[in-house]
Amino acid sequence: MEQLVEDLTNGNVSQVKFVLTSVVAALAVYQLVLIAVGYGKLRTPLLAARAASWTHRASGDAIVVLIVLVGLACLAYYGVGEHERTLHVVAGFALAVVLAFKIAVIRWWHGLSRLLPYLGVAVFVLLAITWLTTVGHYQGED
Repeated sequence: MEQLVEDLTNGNVSQVKFVLTSVVAALAVYQLVLIAVGYGKLRTPLLAARAASWTHRASGDAIVVLIVLVGLACLAYYGVGEHERTLHVVAGFALAVVLAFKIAVIRWWHGLSRLLPYLGVAVFVLLAITWLTTVGHYQGED
């Protein structure tokens, strides 16, 4: 599997991971703006609340795909054995768990929808931590 990741990234695993996580981080900021408009916390003449909520969900689906791809590539290529990367591994695992729970609430457990703002913030914070620890690792490479 490690060789497959190496081949798919043309030997630039860290660089591809850095670019993809940067795209996810930018989309996560966009998500915050969209949901603020969707909940009526931010008013803009350019975007209605309903359209913002729909776009939030659609771009969230794209983010999930990118997170899964990066996560699988990380596990396949780097594994989880590096102790200096513990924060990154723990944050990535927590991100996967919280994101899966959020998706379950959205799709099936509507009674827990009051938790969505908290789950969204948790996803954003965990994304930020994984991105920051990716950036540090990327910048530390030669």
